[in-house]
Amino acid sequence: MKILLIGNFAPPFEEESLQNITLFDRLVEDGHECSVINISARPARDQRFTNPHGHLGYLLTLVRSGWKKDVIHFSTKGYLRVGLLKMMLSIFVAKVVRAKSVITVYSEFFSILGQMRSPFGGTQTLFTSFFLADRIIFSDKDTFDVATMYRKKSNFELVPSFIHIPDRLSEKDSLLSTLLKGKKKVIVFTNIMQSSFLFEILSELLADSPLPQDAGIVISSSGASMPDIKGLIERASKGINANLIFIEQDDIQSALTAFSRADIVLRPLTCDGEVFFEKFTVSARKVLHEGDSVFFPNGLVLIKEGTAAVLCAHIIKTMLYAETGPLPEIKMLDPYDTIRKIYG
Repeated sequence: MKILLIGNFAPPFEEESLQNITLFDRLVEDGHECSVINISARPARDQRFTNPHGHLGYLLTLVRSGWKKDVIHFSTKGYLRVGLLKMMLSIFVAKVVRAKSVITVYSEFFSILGQMRSPFGGTQTLFTSFFLADRIIFSDKDTFDVATMYRKKSNFELVPSFIHIPDRLSEKDSLLSTLLKGKKKVIVFTNIMQSSFLFEILSELLADSPLPQDAGIVISSSGASMPDIKGLIERASKGINANLIFIEQDDIQSALTAFSRADIVLRPLTCDGEVFFEKFTVSARKVLHEGDSVFFPNGLVLIKEGTAAVLCAHIIKTMLYAETGPLPEIKMLDPYDTIRKIYG
């Protein structure tokens, strides 16, 4: 089968980009012919992925890459206007080249912003896209329920978002695997930036009380700021550096290793590779490990109000030691198999 995947495939690596990349890798392993268009403003590092320049470049790349494809699959968190227009364009091209059009809307802010779309452009884009697409995949029940206000036909699917963890991953990233060995609980902070709410929560988490030796904190910073961030965090940690592990934000093997061990993932809000509201919001996701995949069944969006970082640090500690039960839909069917069936 010939498949075109469109979405965020660029660093800094977090759930959205890792889900897209590992879906691509698994499709290729199964013998499918896959092409990729990266719509993040940041370039993808993999030479197999295309980074179009500008809106015209995207259109030309979409038409050229979509030609003679069986499936055109567009993935987004669904709250950037430009991203929604690109999504609708991918559906139109799929109709022209007679490919099946599939959309994935990842969870996060769509359940809020999906209900606040402007009636002059925003709602029409979603009504048109959801009507014309062959299948729309939603990664959580809340997003699915909100999207029903735009539903015109029975083309909705509920498929949990997942990151596939490759076999023998630890051999490819032996250093980080060694550092995480013996850590019973792991918190991952991705794309952390100085003067962000995420940095405040981490500082309070480290300053509040010493973490047990069997707890690890994996931290990836944004680009050149890593040395400064590392120094500030180490000073805030008050000598508990044994709990801290720093990785590069563009190292996909380290990111996959960290997610394969994570109990909680914290990061700024993102959509299609762009960061939003980093000074007063944080996404906190509880992680569930099932087989060779990582799932994100429960999550919070923490919003800063007053001196909220102390309260948020206590919430994270509570989440860290709270058990997460299995999801019924994960037990029933592998989400990757569901996506293959959607492709046909």
